[in-house]
Amino acid sequence: MIEITSLTKSYSDNVVLRELSLKVLPGEVVAVIGPSGSGKSTLLRCVNMLEVPDSGRIEIGGRTVEYTPNKRGKLGLLDQFRLTWLRREIAMVFQQFNLWPHRTVLGNLLEGATVVNGRKRDEAVAAALAKLKSVGLGEKAHAYPADLSGGQQQRVAICRALMMEPKAILFDEPTSALDPELVGEVLELMTELARSGMTMMIVTHEMKFAREVADRVIFMENGGIVAEGPPDEVFAHPRLQSYASRLSH
Repeated sequence: MIEITSLTKSYSDNVVLRELSLKVLPGEVVAVIGPSGSGKSTLLRCVNMLEVPDSGRIEIGGRTVEYTPNKRGKLGLLDQFRLTWLRREIAMVFQQFNLWPHRTVLGNLLEGATVVNGRKRDEAVAAALAKLKSVGLGEKAHAYPADLSGGQQQRVAICRALMMEPKAILFDEPTSALDPELVGEVLELMTELARSGMTMMIVTHEMKFAREVADRVIFMENGGIVAEGPPDEVFAHPRLQSYASRLSH
């Protein structure tokens, strides 16, 4: 589903990703873990072209994501048109929810589905209401983000991603901005998505979740992959054990 080859990204003299290569299979759940500054979030943002790589190749479903960064590291006009296709294939859920504060919950869900995907409004409204009901937010359709808890906002953000009918979803530390008591409700929804067969790349510090839900764990450090494989195998790696032990203190 996602194939990354020799991906490099730097900011001035700071090299964030170093010739990184990775494959994500259809229906696979890949947890990406590692210390702050290891390049985890930058990796996801490059896959979705929120950040333009310096070099390397990204393929989504066998189709190459074409990009030509200019001197400022931005995409050219032609590449901007190609982004419409990419954003239909790959959705993203952010740390800070990124909901439009001036739109209702329903409005947030409808925007991409109708404007980008071109779904008929009546059909999109019905789908949005069904998704909200499935995550326990059916009565919040006409509320505004400011009226919701952090956990509720993140569930809305996940529903918004699903409204695009993506082939894969990227999660960038989706629980890091939540109060501890709200983390569980978001992880539960993500676990249900994983069981449904959704292809997912998840940057997370939730070690228990990564170990129990992911098909594969990737441990990153200094812009590269230190360990990769089934959760039990990777969690036995000495460097990851040292990292995880510090998280528990």
